[in-house]
Amino acid sequence: MDEQPETPRRTSGLARGSNRGRLVDVLRRQGPLPRVELARSTGLSFPAISAITSRLMAEELLCEAETETGAAMSWPDDAYEEDADGLNGRRRGRPAVLLTLNPAFGRIVAVSLRMNLIETLIADYSGTGLAQSRRVLATRALDAGALCNLVIAEIDAILEATATPRHRLLGIGIALQGIVNGDTGRHLWSPALSVTDIDLAKPVRQAFGVEVVMTNDAVAVALALAAAEPALAQGLTATIMVGHGVGMGVVIDGEARWGTGVGSEIGHVKVAPDGPQCRCGQRGCIEAYLADYALYRDARTFLDLPSAESQQPSEAQMALLRERARGGDPRLEQLFQQAGRALAEAVAATISVLRPHHVILAGPGLQAFDMMRHAYEERLEQAVLPWLLKSTAIHLRPSESATIVDGMARRTLRVVDQNHMETTE
Repeated sequence: MDEQPETPRRTSGLARGSNRGRLVDVLRRQGPLPRVELARSTGLSFPAISAITSRLMAEELLCEAETETGAAMSWPDDAYEEDADGLNGRRRGRPAVLLTLNPAFGRIVAVSLRMNLIETLIADYSGTGLAQSRRVLATRALDAGALCNLVIAEIDAILEATATPRHRLLGIGIALQGIVNGDTGRHLWSPALSVTDIDLAKPVRQAFGVEVVMTNDAVAVALALAAAEPALAQGLTATIMVGHGVGMGVVIDGEARWGTGVGSEIGHVKVAPDGPQCRCGQRGCIEAYLADYALYRDARTFLDLPSAESQQPSEAQMALLRERARGGDPRLEQLFQQAGRALAEAVAATISVLRPHHVILAGPGLQAFDMMRHAYEERLEQAVLPWLLKSTAIHLRPSESATIVDGMARRTLRVVDQNHMETTE
C-alpha cells in the first residue's frame, strides 16, 4: 500500500484559462515565488510575468512576501537573481523578491456539517487559517429554517470573532455529509439531518452577498489530502472516507473538476441483500458493516457500552470500542474483520469502475485499520483482477474531521480565484 505507479501530468482548469489565472494558480499551489520562477512554472515570458504581477499588485491581489520583521523575503543568493531582462546569469542584478497572494485581499469561510457537529473555519486570501470553531448539537432535530439559520449564525459568529467586516468576505464553502448537488446548492439527503431536498446555498448567499460553494464532505477531504501530498494529486484520485458514514470523493489532479467534484455514496453499495440494517433504510450496505454507528450498534448487542446519541457514537465512545477490541474479545475481532471485508468491497468497486491512479483510505474510522487489515487484504485480492489492482496505488491516511474544513477552504479559494479572473480579464 503506497506504491505509486507513474501517472500523467495535466494542466489545471484555471491554468488553461487566462494568464492571470495561470499565475494565481501557481502561487496558490506552490506558495511565494520570485518572478523568474513564476515565468518558469507558468511557461510565460518574463516580460509578461512582470506586466501581470504589476497589475495584480495594483489590484492588491499580490504583494511581496514579508519576513516576521516586516522585510521583503528574497530568493536565496545562490539560486536566482533578476537582471534588467529578467534572465538569470546575464549580469548580476538585485536579489529576487518573493511574491505571494495578498492575505489582506479578503477572507473566506468554510463550514462542515456532519452528524451532531458543525465546524467553521475562516481563512485569509493566502489560505492561512485565522480561526476555527466547533459546535456539538443535535443536527437531526433541525428543520429547514433552523438549518439555514444555524449556518448563517455560525458564519456571523466567526466573522465577529475575527473582526472581519462583511464586505471583506470573498466566498463561503459548505461541506455536507451525504448527497449534495453542488451545481444547484441543494442538500438532497444526509444521515445527519431529518430534512431533505433543501436549498441551503440561496439563503446563505442572500445573507452575505457572496458566492456559496457546496460539495460532499468526502470531496473536501480528497482536496485537502491531495494538497498536503502533491504526489496524490496526479491523475484521478478517489478518496474513500470512513467514519460517521462511508463516502467517496473523486478529484482529478487535485481539483474538483466536474461541477464541484464528484461525491459518491459508495457506502450504500449492497454486499448482502439480507445483511444488517443501514440507516439509509436498506439492508446489507457497505456502510452497515463499516461505519462507526454500525460497529458500535452491533457491539452493544453483546457488550455493556454507553448508549449513543441519535445512534451516533462520539469520538470517545469509538475510542473505547477500539480499546476493548484490542483487548482480545473474539466477538469484537469478528466485527472488525467484517468491517475490513466491507472496506475491501468499496475499494474493489472503485477500482473496477473508475480505474483511478490513486485510492486514498481516509477518515477517523481508519484508526481501527490494524484490526481490519488481514480480512481487508484477503478480500481485496479475491475481488479485483490482479493486473487491475496493480494499476492503482492505495494509500492509508487516517484523518480528523477538521480535514473537511481545510479542504473546503481550498475549494472555495479556487472558485474565488476563477470568478475574479473571469470578471477582471
